[in-house]
Amino acid sequence: MTQTLTRSLSLTQLIFYGVGTIVGAGIYTIIGSAAGLAGTALWVSMLFAAAAAFLTALSYAELISMLPKAGAEYQFLKAAFPRFPMVSFLAGFLIALNAAATSATVSLAFAGYLKVFVDVPAPLTALALLSLCTALNIAGIRQSTWVSIGMIVIEVGGLLLLIVMGLFKGDAGAAITLPTFGDTPGIFAATALVFFVYIGFEDVANLSEEAKNPRIDVPRALLWSVAITSVVYMLVVWAVFAVLDPGQLAQSDSPLTTAGRAVSPWLGQTLAVTAMFATASTALISLVSISRLLFGMARDGDMPSVLAKTLSRRKTPWVAALALYSFACALLPLGEVRIIASISALGILAVFIGVHAAVLVLRFKAPGHERPFRAPLAIGRLPLLPPLGIAISLALMTQFEPIVYAVTAAAVAFGIAVYWATRKRSRH
Repeated sequence: MTQTLTRSLSLTQLIFYGVGTIVGAGIYTIIGSAAGLAGTALWVSMLFAAAAAFLTALSYAELISMLPKAGAEYQFLKAAFPRFPMVSFLAGFLIALNAAATSATVSLAFAGYLKVFVDVPAPLTALALLSLCTALNIAGIRQSTWVSIGMIVIEVGGLLLLIVMGLFKGDAGAAITLPTFGDTPGIFAATALVFFVYIGFEDVANLSEEAKNPRIDVPRALLWSVAITSVVYMLVVWAVFAVLDPGQLAQSDSPLTTAGRAVSPWLGQTLAVTAMFATASTALISLVSISRLLFGMARDGDMPSVLAKTLSRRKTPWVAALALYSFACALLPLGEVRIIASISALGILAVFIGVHAAVLVLRFKAPGHERPFRAPLAIGRLPLLPPLGIAISLALMTQFEPIVYAVTAAAVAFGIAVYWATRKRSRH
């Protein structure tokens, strides 16, 4: 019997998922480094990165309106390139790698913030957080959704508090400056960095089989998530520059906490707490959504069939959830947040190229297929925005260290071995 998931998520819940995953830990950690590159012109970098994320979200929105299934990217490429099943498998595997690496990264970041209050070994804290999030994942999508929504309200609430107090008590008029020609290299370098604070919206696509109205609500949730977080990010940049100069921000390991302390000591402590909720929320959402991708791949025969098992009562893919948990735990020994986060980013950028390519192929291959949402701008059947998205993703993929490429290549080799073993077993 074909395994199915329970449809229980509304548009509002899907938007909360998207916003929570995007905000996550990124804005709490990366803004300092980005400020060191772009200075007070960081708002331009944020604008460019938001545009790049929105381009990708448009491609996702069109494809998910056509194919509202769990395992979104995997399903997109399977439909676009049916004669090359390895392409769709690699897309799904890289998304799973991204989720495992993201969960490991934010769990270690959570451990760092916790040390402000309690001195607990970081690996132990990270492992405990991953275990708790996996337990909530197995408990059920509705339970984990309401827990994550509560955490999202807290993490976004902390940012809104910083925005209001920073702009009210700081020098808002001098905080944002128009860029000059000399700022260009720093602006583009910062764009490559801050793009990664937008990664996460794509996780919403993997909740399609649990959305009440997936063809309409999931595309809307994708676009609203990027739009809402873009506005919040721009206001955060404005607020922190109203109370700190870019140099001070760049020297801090916890830049938003430093900015909060410049306004009031209690605000700095408050932002440290909200950062913990932000990282925990991202870990939970990543594990929930991508366990559904592994479920979809296993159901289609491209992953071991055991991953398609669900709890009889709650209908949650518990084996897939445990597999993703194990993968995330295996990355923890790498230790360095920056390296694990880069592995996550490299994998997702490769997938983004495949998603844009799938839009191009399906416009020609399946022009009559129902598309409740269609990405704008085209010449005949040729969409104009996906090629631009491919070029941007390729450019960003050149920015990593050798160890990142090596670990990602080793993970992909492992994935290919699993793929061939699964295919061989299914033939027998």
